[in-house]
Amino acid sequence: MKESKRLAKDTRLIIVFFVAMIVSFSLWQFIRPWIAEYYYRNGYVANTYNKFKESAVYLDKTLKLAPWETYYLITQVKNYESLSQMTSDIKEKVRYLKMAKDLYDYMLKINPTNPWYYNGLASIYLGLSNYSEDQVERKQYYEDAGKAYEQAAKIDYLNPLFQMSLAYYYHRIGRVSEAYALYQKCVELDDWFVEAYYNMAEMDLSAGNIDKAIENFEKIATADVQCYAPSNKTYKNWVKGGNYKHYREKLGEIYLSQNKFDLAIKYFEWALENNKEDPKLWRSLGVSYHQARQLERAIYAYKQAISIDPELYDIYKYLGYVYYNVGLLNGSVENLKKYLKVTPSDKKAQNDLSKIQSILNSSGR
Repeated sequence: MKESKRLAKDTRLIIVFFVAMIVSFSLWQFIRPWIAEYYYRNGYVANTYNKFKESAVYLDKTLKLAPWETYYLITQVKNYESLSQMTSDIKEKVRYLKMAKDLYDYMLKINPTNPWYYNGLASIYLGLSNYSEDQVERKQYYEDAGKAYEQAAKIDYLNPLFQMSLAYYYHRIGRVSEAYALYQKCVELDDWFVEAYYNMAEMDLSAGNIDKAIENFEKIATADVQCYAPSNKTYKNWVKGGNYKHYREKLGEIYLSQNKFDLAIKYFEWALENNKEDPKLWRSLGVSYHQARQLERAIYAYKQAISIDPELYDIYKYLGYVYYNVGLLNGSVENLKKYLKVTPSDKKAQNDLSKIQSILNSSGR
């Protein structure tokens, strides 16, 4: 009888123990996400203040509690990427990039059809390729980046960003026709994606398709105008600050070479809105004015260029001729002499200077 009572007591103790364990486990599972969120919020705030090491410590604690939450993982990836960019130590850069890569690999196990993860992973592979000292490893990382870009573009074939990323990758490795087709698809999906227009224009110029290059540059100009908000002087959508990679002056140069001086002037003037201290732009504008017979404006533009960079000696030659055109022969002689002092081998300028001096002497000026 005593034995059975003892067994019953032991059974109750075991039951109580297991119930306590279950309750404790359940309680821990209940409060675990809250603790994880607490660490995450601290890490997120640290990240916004660029305290990436501090943020990474908080996110490590977060991920131990909630390793399945991908938005926690993404924040940690950003920490590692930022830490890689901040350090000048190559080994440290590579270490952080590999840590970011491991997190992307883990996220893709959780969600293997997320194109953003593939796109981010591709960027990490490119970074690892840039910093690797082993040629075989460098090549492998670069190829892995391409595969990741292909996966992203395949999964979300209606997202222009993924098409753009893959197009640029193909462009870099010489798969030009495939790159061009993807750039075209990109702008079909988003006709303000100016980077794609720009890259197509550059490819058109390389292939000698000038008219097509102009067409693509002009599409950037359209997006440039339509996306600009004068109220706050900013751009929206994919026009990143306007004048993407100086397309305005490139268009100006093309139109100048085609003797379309009004259009050349339009684009050089527009380019100068963002680059008023660029002497070469002022020179190009001066040449356009000169060719369009807007001589007073040409003089002004040439003088602007020289005031910024007095060592652009070819402008003294241009000024010499434009002064001659407006009948200011002394100014013409003075500027041609400045030019020939640096470039005495220019026989035509030498002859022209002699002729102008003869005119001055015969007129007694």
